[in-house]
Amino acid sequence: MRNLIFACALLVCTGCLPERDVQVRPLPAPPPEQPIANLPPQLHQRNWTGRLNQGSCVHASLVNHFRWLNEFELGERWRATYSDGEWDTRLRDRLDAAGIDYSYTVKADPRFLDWANATRRGAILWWKPAHCCTFVGWVERDGQQYAAILDNNYPGRFELTPREQFVRLWAGYGGFALTVMEDPASSLPYRSYEVINEG
Repeated sequence: MRNLIFACALLVCTGCLPERDVQVRPLPAPPPEQPIANLPPQLHQRNWTGRLNQGSCVHASLVNHFRWLNEFELGERWRATYSDGEWDTRLRDRLDAAGIDYSYTVKADPRFLDWANATRRGAILWWKPAHCCTFVGWVERDGQQYAAILDNNYPGRFELTPREQFVRLWAGYGGFALTVMEDPASSLPYRSYEVINEG
């Protein structure tokens, strides 16, 4: 009986503790992560040779893109299903058949990449002769903007090309880019406040 009375007393008194005066100060947010689609190196997909003995750069780039968008299972299914060379219309047909929502350009419009950067999605695009890579965002260095590219032939690092040069070359390679309409990975967490004093 005594234990029951003690437990009830604890329940009644729990809300009776005096309030503590805690003051906090907001901390500034860190600068945005660069590149914005900063897929960890251990998740970079290397190009592979398909059944027709061709490289699978479009599919490898798309697997990288899926992984950044937290679509790991879809990326693995895509990798197991498709390989060898690819072109933009057939790729879009395959995405349509799989019920995957996407947006794309065939006009080398830098506003498309600006949007892919602003939404933190990134994109895949024609880059280099007969090759596809993953655009992981714009990067600022020494007052200049660069396109950051994950080339599936050289996973583990990002290649930087000055923006104007990049857009000009991208147009020369066909101007195609595509973004899957899924939510990207979360931003890196950071401490947003500090305690000034505890009363």
